[in-house]
Amino acid sequence: MDKKILDTLTPIKVPGSSHDENDILLRDVVKTSPDAYDKATHVIIGCPQDIGVVRNHGRPGAAKAPEAIRQALYKLKTPPNNESVRLIDLGDVDSSDDLRIIHECLHKAVEQIIWDGKIVIILGGGNDISFPDAKAVHDVHSDFVAINVDAHLDIRKSGVIHSGTPYRNLIDGRHLAPANLYEIGIQPWANSAKYLEEAEAMGINIQTLGEIEAMGVGHFFDRLFDMLNSAPLFAGLDMDCVRASDAPGVSAPSPVGLTATDILNFAARCRTYGETAVFEITEVNPEMDIDGRTARLAALTLYTFLYGNR
Repeated sequence: MDKKILDTLTPIKVPGSSHDENDILLRDVVKTSPDAYDKATHVIIGCPQDIGVVRNHGRPGAAKAPEAIRQALYKLKTPPNNESVRLIDLGDVDSSDDLRIIHECLHKAVEQIIWDGKIVIILGGGNDISFPDAKAVHDVHSDFVAINVDAHLDIRKSGVIHSGTPYRNLIDGRHLAPANLYEIGIQPWANSAKYLEEAEAMGINIQTLGEIEAMGVGHFFDRLFDMLNSAPLFAGLDMDCVRASDAPGVSAPSPVGLTATDILNFAARCRTYGETAVFEITEVNPEMDIDGRTARLAALTLYTFLYGNR
């Protein structure tokens, strides 16, 4: 990887090896040295900021999510026959600057990793990062499709970028065709009627939470991935799509939503689809979490994307 890009990332430290040589944890196999980059198949990058969430009047706290998710992820056991996944964690984007500069640094890193033929896993942070992450996919694969599993459309019009604007920015910037955007799990009561009408008029594909539940979530995901026709995929998972009983620690909680099992199913489908370029998790809020429940669910979701449902 380009040294200039590496210099924008802050390395992380993973705890030492397991005390039991027969009990191999993910922390025992993940690499953090850039020397392991060339052989890696999957690359993790964190973006620990919630500037866009605060601008959108959400609850602050998502800046702490990458650390919390990693703590849960690297305690998980490695599955048998895991040689096909070679994981490297390159650390976090410097999030001390202006949000536009943070986005630019993230975009450059993600774009480079995709060009290098690797799968990118992004730990947010706020959902505003879907803009640089999906734009990076576009800049490598202009014919890509995007799935936003979310309670919200995130197509707000605003003079400043924030967690409610990423898909509007992608569409207005001609980085994403509306017909290639799939808004999944949308909760109508959490969205402006005007933006719902605009989304339909633009030709965005919208499936509400109620429609998915009526169809059967597993059946719906089967149909959805069949429709993608093997196009390169940006998969964005905003954890506020999950009901609060399963994911209490999010920026915008709801008593209803998809279940923990539902999003594990989604992650498994993203894995078997085979064309997922970026898998992104956003809006985990450790400050509002209960017993680390949401961070652990995010970690299990990433684990399922890496290794599948076993």
